[in-house]
Formats: sequence, C-alpha cells, structure tokens
Amino acid sequence: MKWFTWDPNQGKHADERVVNLQNKIYREAYTLIMLISLASIIVKFVMLGKDTPVITEIVILLASSLYYLIRSASLGIYSDAVEVHDRTSKFKMSTKNIIAGSALGLGLALYFGFRSATLYADGGLQSLWYFVLVAFVSLMIYVPLFLLLTFGLHKAANKASMHVNKEELE
Repeated sequence: MKWFTWDPNQGKHADERVVNLQNKIYREAYTLIMLISLASIIVKFVMLGKDTPVITEIVILLASSLYYLIRSASLGIYSDAVEVHDRTSKFKMSTKNIIAGSALGLGLALYFGFRSATLYADGGLQSLWYFVLVAFVSLMIYVPLFLLLTFGLHKAANKASMHVNKEELE
C-alpha cells in the first residue's frame, strides 16, 4: 500500500535531527487531533445532551488509530515498537491488551447492568435480578468482543510487522 510515497527530500541527504523533530511535531499534531475530537464529544454531550450525533468525531478517532496501526505494521515498525516496550516495561504489550479488553468489556457490562436495574426494575429484588442478568449477558458478549479487538488486532499487526521485517532482511 503505497498511497503517500512522494518524498520531497528524495535523492537528498536528510539531517537526522530535522527528521526526528518533524516526527515529533507529527506525533504532537496527532495527539492534539485526538484530544480535540475527544473534547468535542464531551462538550457535545454536556452542552447539547445525549441525542447529539458524534459520528464525525468517532470516525476521526477510529480511522486515524486504525490508519496508524495498519501503516506501522506495513512498514514493519510495529513489532519493533512492541519489542522495545516489552523490554522496558514491567508488563508485556499483549498482557496490557488483554487487561484493557477485559476491563472495557467489564466496564460496559457493569454500566448496562446498573442502567437496566435503575431504569426498568420495580423493586429491590427485581433490580438485583436485572443487574445480574444483564451484566452477565453483557459480559458474555462484550468481553470476548473487546478481547478480539484489542488482543486480536495487536497479534495480527505484530505478526504482519514481523513478516515485513523478515522479508526486508531476505
């Protein structure tokens, strides 16, 4: 996938310091875009209510993250970044992805459980039953889904990145 292959410095020697500073600026711009999109979602919910559409911000957040994942895996730097992270961190990246996926699924299940218990139940015992039932079913649905998204995407990107690195070495 060579969509953006034009390089204005092609054939010229580039100063490594300048390239590193440009990459730092790009990282900062990416982080700024993510924060602005997240702030926009929060402001829309607080100021305009729950019925406000935030699909544009969600598309920006997901598309840019997915693009970064695909691009870094296709260049072979994802596996290198994971290797550096695993060497310097207490927990492996795959362990963090499993924990993050499980925590997201658990959090969403508890939210749905509490919401259904408070909105739809008539009494204390019925509230407890609704909470347990909805939370358990939501756990069965969302924990595997988020594990697949976090851990599965990580493993697939790492494998693709390692394959690209192996091909470059051969």
